[in-house]
Amino acid sequence: MEEKPRFEEVEIASIQWSLTYVEPTSSWGSVGSDKPLPEVPEPTNLQRLADYLKTTLRALGLNLFVYFFKRYYGFDMDERPKIAFHRNRGKALFRSLIHVLPFTVAMIEIIINWRGWYLGADVDGLSYFQFAAKLHEMAMQSSLAVIVFSYMRSEVFSGSGLPIGAMLSGLQLTQVSYLWSMELWGIGLSTLSIRRKLGIMAMIVLAVMLASTTGPSSAVLMIPRLGYWPAGSTHIWMNITSEALWPSSVDDSLVPVSCSQAPNISNACPSSEWRSMHEFFTLSNQMIPNPYMGGHSVTPYSVQVTGRTSLRQLMIQHQYYRNMSAPYDQQAAKATSQHAAVADALSTTGTLWSMALEYSGSKFTNLRDGVQTISNSYYQPYTLASCGSDVIEGREDNRPVSFPIPPGSSPAMLNKANISMELPEMMTIAYPGIDRSEILQTPGPTSDYRIKWVELPQDPFNGTSIGAVILEPTKNSTQRIILCNLSAAWGSSSINISSFPAASGTNVATSSIVDTSSKLPRARDYARNQADSVITYDLPLFPQRLINIRESWARYLNPIDPASNRSVLSSLMEVKLINKNDTTSAAIMLAGLLANGLSRIGLDGQLQGDLRTVTDPLTMAPVADGAYWFASKGDIFKVDPQQAKDWVKLRVQSAAEGYAYNISGLAPKVTITILLVYCFLTVLHLFYTTLTGISSTSWDSISEFMVLAVNSSPTEKLRNTCAGIISMNIYKLPVRVLTSRDEADEDEHLELVFGSVDEGAAKKSRINENRRYGTMLGRDWEHEAVTGRSLPCEGTPRQSRCFQDI
Repeated sequence: MEEKPRFEEVEIASIQWSLTYVEPTSSWGSVGSDKPLPEVPEPTNLQRLADYLKTTLRALGLNLFVYFFKRYYGFDMDERPKIAFHRNRGKALFRSLIHVLPFTVAMIEIIINWRGWYLGADVDGLSYFQFAAKLHEMAMQSSLAVIVFSYMRSEVFSGSGLPIGAMLSGLQLTQVSYLWSMELWGIGLSTLSIRRKLGIMAMIVLAVMLASTTGPSSAVLMIPRLGYWPAGSTHIWMNITSEALWPSSVDDSLVPVSCSQAPNISNACPSSEWRSMHEFFTLSNQMIPNPYMGGHSVTPYSVQVTGRTSLRQLMIQHQYYRNMSAPYDQQAAKATSQHAAVADALSTTGTLWSMALEYSGSKFTNLRDGVQTISNSYYQPYTLASCGSDVIEGREDNRPVSFPIPPGSSPAMLNKANISMELPEMMTIAYPGIDRSEILQTPGPTSDYRIKWVELPQDPFNGTSIGAVILEPTKNSTQRIILCNLSAAWGSSSINISSFPAASGTNVATSSIVDTSSKLPRARDYARNQADSVITYDLPLFPQRLINIRESWARYLNPIDPASNRSVLSSLMEVKLINKNDTTSAAIMLAGLLANGLSRIGLDGQLQGDLRTVTDPLTMAPVADGAYWFASKGDIFKVDPQQAKDWVKLRVQSAAEGYAYNISGLAPKVTITILLVYCFLTVLHLFYTTLTGISSTSWDSISEFMVLAVNSSPTEKLRNTCAGIISMNIYKLPVRVLTSRDEADEDEHLELVFGSVDEGAAKKSRINENRRYGTMLGRDWEHEAVTGRSLPCEGTPRQSRCFQDI
């Protein structure tokens, strides 16, 4: 069998080539030896390469490979003297290679998220990103440990000492409990100068915080986030004025003629789609069987209604306020719906945007959903209804009626002299403009619910839009009535349309409140699929622009249904919502009918403008210029400025849902800041090591530090600490690593020296750059093991075990 080549000569030379002649130092306080060091031959290029390779592997924690390499090729496996303190720029750079990978990955994460990168609807292997982030965390923690050890070694090598708790701080960076440990606080209570204590503690605290947060920060930036990516914007125009679309007063002049006949009800009629409400309320009664209700009820939530090209949501909320001291109705009903004309225009815009994706070759073709949003200068109706019950005692009852105070009103907004408690548990205001006998003359069969609209004046009903009196079915002279005060206003909102790729036809609209007046302390932000957020606001501060409703318009909310020959309100009230009395049901129905009717005003307003197009190279047909649109270069619609000067102008923001890297939200911004701090600290360390050439890998593990401690002389200052430490005084002791001459005066080795040391002697025993330290000859370990005592210091000058007495 062929003998393996041996490289002992190369190994020895490669270890010794960097040794330069340095005058040997003595043990601190003693005279050094004049014995010259042996001549060292100039290393070859191969030897230099082998030395740099070992340095690199050591810096990367891959010493095990060096061991196996030596063993395979038969190198000497004995420990040799080693350099504790290098000054060599080449080796310093190679030892800094441990920073390259974590630093590079961190910078890539920061740049990609800062600049933004849209990936698409799905990302393959998304779960593996978490493992990659964990590996990056471990690499950054190793990098931080190198930085901390470098800082601590510089303090130790300076000869001025370092508290024992800081010696192995680089190995405790992942333990947050180190921040309140005796080791760390011993540094602050030590005898070091204020500047040095602050510097050491700041370095440790910063490193611990970075070690704990860089991992999660890397995960946040490395793992793509599912969200909405900006995908273009444009203005749209509608051929209607703002006052016509959102009028401050509504009457029958805004109602199409066709609405006077119930069979011909169109989308523009105030009562359109009341059947949708009826079907929804009927279904809500069946959601949970009555035996399981437990005294609770299903609050009507979201009724789907249509425009010409859009699906909208009529949202109704019966809000029960638990603050019984509130001055307004504790069970007011709220309702709102997206404005039909704006929803239709936005739906058409969304469909054009989706079609443009097909021909643009944009990165957004791979998306989960597309959303078009209008968030400025858009209003939709918000209605509130507050109702109370009363009784009419026959046709001779001429007493005036009292209506609830306007929903959401505060007594501070009203004339207190007009407020009374005519209705049970409710503040009211008497209205002398109508008496009870007049109410009994309301047309309609007494077997149905009948309604009489009452135009309530702003004085004293400040904040009301219209009043209503509902007569319950009766068969005797006593008539129960429900008196309701309705408030309606245009509220500043945002509206959203989901536009799936290549979708056409009807799109779904959702909306949310926009707090433009800073009067909305508790409004929740819009969240897709959380439609209830649209009507969650604090009374009495929202809505904003009050609508004055005339009786001539309100009567179109309650036409006769020819199929049943009953009024709309009577059909809705017959649903009998579970666990809700007629008074509460009336508030819910009226709020919903009113919001639905107001949302249909101005439905004749249409999207206007010529579409900016390009020619499709395959079909040669004009198609929307998607590249222009998605890049937000300008408006995709072109209109005549003079003609459009009075039109409603709205800005549409488009967004594509998919996985992406961006800095949207607080979390990415915070994590980028954390990684930038880490990168800055790493760059500082690289500059330091490059400029000074100082580096070391000594005592960066518990095993090496333990061996150094075993090879050091015992000291009285560590008495009774072999089984643990409970005194802060031990952690306050300064520790130095100084040189000591062996007993045979052959070479020097290094020792830990505790406590105060004469600075003159310590200066002579400081570790020298590029000097090898290792052997410990002449110490009678057998004698100490048998007798339990060290040999006397007399007659054995410069013995290391006597250092503690100097």
